Parts: sequence; structure tokens; C-alpha cells
Amino acid sequence: MMRRFMLAAVAASSLWTSASAAGEPKTLEEVFAPLSEGLCVTIDAVRAVGATVQLTPEQFQFVRGFWMGIPPATRDLPPGDKAFLAKDSNGVAVFGLFDDGGEVCAVFRATDWIERVVDEVGSGETGKLGQAM
Repeated sequence: MMRRFMLAAVAASSLWTSASAAGEPKTLEEVFAPLSEGLCVTIDAVRAVGATVQLTPEQFQFVRGFWMGIPPATRDLPPGDKAFLAKDSNGVAVFGLFDDGGEVCAVFRATDWIERVVDEVGSGETGKLGQAM
């Protein structure tokens, strides 16, 4: 009788673990869904589903400026003092801003060309416009 109870308890706990894991976000789109409701997510939630790289201070300023240039959700600067690039297993790439508390409240899709430009900013490239003064 005790053995049957133990087996039932083990089976029930394994079902609960599978069910609770099924509720976890598996893509960046799922992680960022609360942002459309004005909520924020944690940088740890982002890291849990995608390869995440923190950007340099120069890249942060560029990404923040770019975020302001696209049709904004607000006329205020986005919250955050750091930036990241995250990619999930579905090939979705996202730039985002986060603060010291780890809250992510501003993101946008990263296209190949904007990733390339942000890489160039990170390597110190300035472009070739104009003439030396």
C-alpha cells in the first residue's frame, strides 16, 4: 500500500513539473508579450529563452536613439541604462533596454542591417562622410 502511494506521488509530481514547465515562455515573442500591456519583464526571463549579449555604452546610446526614432509608444526616453541583443532558437533577434534592477520595458526587432550597424558602432567605426578638417 505504501509503495503504491509513493509511486502515485512520484507520478503526480512529474506531471506537475511538466505542466508547470509548459507554462514558461519558450520564445522571445512570448517573453515580451506583457510589454504590449504596459508591463515590463526581467532580463533573466530574456536570458532563459535566448542567447543574450550586453552591449557597450556606445551601442546603448545608439540603440536608445534608434528606439526613439521608430514610431514610439511614448514621447519619453525609454527606461533603462543598458542595452542588449537577444536571439532565440526561432531566429528572432531583439534589441532591448534594461535598468540596474534588471527590468526590460523597451524592445524592438533587430534586422540584419541594424545588427551590422550596431556591431560597427561597437567596434568604433564612424563612417566615411565628409572631409578631414
